[in-house]
Amino acid sequence: MKVSIVIPAYNEEASIEKTIKSLLSQSYKDFEIIVVDNNSKDKTREIASKYVKTVNESKQGYIFAVRRGIEETHGEILTICDADSIYPKRWLEKMVKSFKRKNVVAVYGTATFYDTNEFTAFASLIFYTIFLWFSKFLGLDNTAGFNFLFRRESYVKSGGYDPNWKWGSPDIDLGRRLKKFGKVKLRNKIVFTSARRFKKGGFLNTTKMFIGMWRQMLKNKNPDMSYDEYNKTRK
Repeated sequence: MKVSIVIPAYNEEASIEKTIKSLLSQSYKDFEIIVVDNNSKDKTREIASKYVKTVNESKQGYIFAVRRGIEETHGEILTICDADSIYPKRWLEKMVKSFKRKNVVAVYGTATFYDTNEFTAFASLIFYTIFLWFSKFLGLDNTAGFNFLFRRESYVKSGGYDPNWKWGSPDIDLGRRLKKFGKVKLRNKIVFTSARRFKKGGFLNTTKMFIGMWRQMLKNKNPDMSYDEYNKTRK
């Protein structure tokens, strides 16, 4: 199965090279990578284009960048990778195995930080993994974009990322709609991501914000946090 990897990026010159190199080093080799530069004002596009195909999306926002990237790809399996995340060598190999079962339409995993001290990274991994399984038990798959793969066929059937989405996480919204077409599977496969958003907003305040959004989505309600506010946390 060919995997299409889309990396939406806005002013990511400090991290995108490490992200791309970690993906190019994957043990699973049947994949393509495309970076979507979302009007960066730094050297993001210059750096990315040295390694992989890079296109521009002039309409600002995560959803528009992701949709543009998917339009440029051809793989049976799709995944959106954050431009500040690092992917272990066997990450893709292990995640793709889930799709051997034809009733599986999506798979997602856990994460920890690479730019904090060891205690914080370990505690974050334990907390986030427990949270993911607890959320799944309650009926909501918390399909975070940096560790989330899905079948193109199911993505198209679901309507894809909604360009009119106004509230909270578009990744979780997509996961909910994908579930109508088959199983969404959670695996304890780790991705290493940046804690910069938590450092910027404060770990406690940022965690409370995301939990508040999760509680609203768990109730099938629109979160109090708008998509524009959510999109700012991705920068």
